[in-house]
Amino acid sequence: MSDYPIRHIAHNPQLTGLAQMIPDITFTDREDNPLVLQLLQPWALQDEQGQSISYPCVVFVQGSGWKFPNVYFEIPQLAELAREGYVVATVTHRNSQDGHKAPAFLEDVKTAIRFLRAKAADLHIDPTKLGIWGTSSGGNAALLAGLTIDNPKYKTAEWADQSDKVNFVVDCFGPADGIGMVKEIEDKVTAAMAHFVTLSPEEQAAQAAAGEDLKETLVNFIGLKDGKPDTEVIKEISPLHWIDKDKTYPPFLIIHGDQDETVGYDQSVRLYHALRDHGTEAEMICVNGAPHEGSFWSQEVLDNIFTFIEDHIG
Repeated sequence: MSDYPIRHIAHNPQLTGLAQMIPDITFTDREDNPLVLQLLQPWALQDEQGQSISYPCVVFVQGSGWKFPNVYFEIPQLAELAREGYVVATVTHRNSQDGHKAPAFLEDVKTAIRFLRAKAADLHIDPTKLGIWGTSSGGNAALLAGLTIDNPKYKTAEWADQSDKVNFVVDCFGPADGIGMVKEIEDKVTAAMAHFVTLSPEEQAAQAAAGEDLKETLVNFIGLKDGKPDTEVIKEISPLHWIDKDKTYPPFLIIHGDQDETVGYDQSVRLYHALRDHGTEAEMICVNGAPHEGSFWSQEVLDNIFTFIEDHIG
């Protein structure tokens, strides 16, 4: 008789290491511009006694140039967190291209945080353990969320009885100084114009179109005052301008590639120094040779983020 070996492994009654996704949960149902979030949860929602399990929550804001985010971009990576025992919500915000000027994006992110607290029991969230992580413009939103906790200026009518407090902030290559960023853009435009006449007609047309697109983006997002970018609005979305010696802030993890041509690496360095000088707990990681997105990402980067979240969730 032939021997047909069968391997045996134990079953997984606690559903450890498994995750599920609940798509398109509406967190603001206003008549104009309703918004949804994508939710990742561990599979195990009840313990052996049938009691509901609550998990720490991570709010994730995808970078988008303050336009409408692709909330699915980091889902595969975020699923790692859900499999480790976190509820992860990827949130959206209104699109600056539709005329929703700053700080509409921040109002929406804070609304999502309050919604998650309001619905914590239904969504298996521990409302006392909630932090925020963002990339690029989403990193800017995460930084501002940590620096403007429960600021009434950004509290919409939705879920107004809830706090938008966060236990930690993770920022990946987010703009920290809007004034400096606009200056960098102006310098790049000036440099490009100096070489404009050397380009072919096709290249000139492409450059002109890119310039008009950039101008439109700036006007849509921060508006113009006397024909120039509105300095007060730019300051308002600049985390560096929010640090107040009389306030306390949650811990921050800042990660940035030193070859980022979209958001200057120095922006994160200056913010890191300012937070440390303030007395706020802050860590910074430089990803050597990394651009904006792309090869910035690695399992090592993710592991450092996950460790920080685990150490600071509550």
